[in-house]
Amino acid sequence: MKQPNHLFVYGTLRHESPHPMARRLRLQARHVGKGSVPGRLYDMGWYPAGIHDHAEKRRIVGDIYALKPDSQILAEIDVYEGADDTYKRVPLVVKLATGGTVTAWAYVVAKSPRARLIESGDFIAHQSIKNPRPVRP
Repeated sequence: MKQPNHLFVYGTLRHESPHPMARRLRLQARHVGKGSVPGRLYDMGWYPAGIHDHAEKRRIVGDIYALKPDSQILAEIDVYEGADDTYKRVPLVVKLATGGTVTAWAYVVAKSPRARLIESGDFIAHQSIKNPRPVRP
């Protein structure tokens, strides 16, 4: 499989997020638009955890970024996300809100965390309802 040159983000790195790493991503990659993948999204406090599941009817809502060739942003995000035994960077087929699909990297967890399910699948909308302040860094 060819390595994706896109990134799908669904939490603190979303296009609307004021988080410093989200600002860095906006500067170093091109925002393609909104998209979603089948799965479940969990509220971990100030960040979410997503579980991709092909059979799931729920969808995780996020943003797609086109990565610049030879950019170091993916390595920086690996560190930010703590890509280890908890979060894994995996390629996923993302459905674009405008139609079509793109294969993109995404950070997901392997098993359901002990946390509340975000029914809407949209972390930014969930945070604005839960806490009308901006998403914390």
